[in-house]
Amino acid sequence: MLDAERWIELVAAAGLSGPAGQLAAHAAFIGFDGTTLRLGLSPAFELLKLPGSIKALAEALTPELGIMPQLQFDTIAEASGETLHERSERRRDARQEAAEAAFMADPGVQQLIRRYGATLVPDTIRPHDE
Repeated sequence: MLDAERWIELVAAAGLSGPAGQLAAHAAFIGFDGTTLRLGLSPAFELLKLPGSIKALAEALTPELGIMPQLQFDTIAEASGETLHERSERRRDARQEAAEAAFMADPGVQQLIRRYGATLVPDTIRPHDE
């Protein structure tokens, strides 16, 4: 069964790039009736709805869905979950916050701050996996 969580998994595994990948990453799942896949898309990303991108997305979903779905795009307000892009941003932000907190909690860093008045330059700490 296709739902919002499964939609994100499909998009992440589809291997799409370029405009079709961006369209998929910014589209949120609304519903699937077996033939028509309804996706929510913010008006800011309407320019991604190019015929070639829509076709590439439908073709990439075909092996998993068993049919080439008709894609229908509605307003994002109707979506029932986050988009792949939103999830990736949220996870990246959480990793960034954790990296900064771990750095600031380090006893050596705390000693430098106390002893020399050291300060952290914003946006200079990166998670280990980046």
